[in-house]
Amino acid sequence: MSSTPATLLVAARRNAGLTQSQLAGLANTSQSAVAAYESGRRQPTIAVLDRLLRAAGFQLSLGTERRADLLRLADLAPLIAAAVDDAHRLRLFFEFLRGADEAGAELPLLIAAEPAPVGDPRYDALLAATAEHLALHAGFEVPDWVLSDGRCLDRFWWVSELPSAKAQALLHSPASFRSRGVMLDSHDLEAA
Repeated sequence: MSSTPATLLVAARRNAGLTQSQLAGLANTSQSAVAAYESGRRQPTIAVLDRLLRAAGFQLSLGTERRADLLRLADLAPLIAAAVDDAHRLRLFFEFLRGADEAGAELPLLIAAEPAPVGDPRYDALLAATAEHLALHAGFEVPDWVLSDGRCLDRFWWVSELPSAKAQALLHSPASFRSRGVMLDSHDLEAA
């Protein structure tokens, strides 16, 4: 449950054993102002909320939490690193692509932060290629980290070893992938 200024204030006042009038006196405000804040009819500024909470013996603490509904490349990298085999790694990658396809204007959030090295240069190159490809196709700025050392392979990695898939990747691998040595059919990216 998320806390609102009203719920924080009511909880602090009750925990301190104060009435609205007593809290108002300690905070140098009126009982009607405290009542309005507690009912949600008025929203206190952070400074006012802090003053009211301090009068009740509490301290205001603000924090942030990462949104659980956004899987960024930086979040994907440790999942890939922990995966036991290539089939699982690629499944995670394609699941990310499905989410990225639905991200819309939030796409830059998914690709901006540099992922930690995966421990397999193929996937480090794959993540950089993905960031560049998604940014270019969505019209967003390509993150600088995609040009970091270790984001290109010395030789081609055919994501699929099937001869027919290799032929398709040779013909249809996007430039962002091909330039890093990752041979992946663009149709596979769209199908995800």
